Amino acid sequence: MYYVARLDNSPFVETPLPEKRILRALISPELDPTNKDIALGMTQMTPGCNSDLRGHDEGELFFCLDGKGTVYIEGEEIELNKYEAVYVPPHHVHQLRSDRGEKFDILWALTPPFGGDRLVCDLARKAKETEEAK
Repeated sequence: MYYVARLDNSPFVETPLPEKRILRALISPELDPTNKDIALGMTQMTPGCNSDLRGHDEGELFFCLDGKGTVYIEGEEIELNKYEAVYVPPHHVHQLRSDRGEKFDILWALTPPFGGDRLVCDLARKAKETEEAK
């Protein structure tokens, strides 16, 4: 049996300003217990939004699905356009920036999964529980 990710079965959360964006977990050990190797997700940003500034033990690949923006890596700014990709090595501090006047939709992959996918799943679960409790 294989896990198939779709927008309707993928947990997501919208983060508040100043790092407003939609984070979606597509493939994750949290969603498929047979997967221990990779996490895949999507970040959707409107113009003027940034992700948090972070570094982690795993490398991360960013692929621009739509729009354009900037990927900040260790002091360097890399413009990323539709259908372009950049790899961020482990421990490199990085940030996504939707600073080119367009939306910035990014597919990201982590191997091995480090927790960003788990965080999205947990936040989506909590948001759903809060909404259901109303």
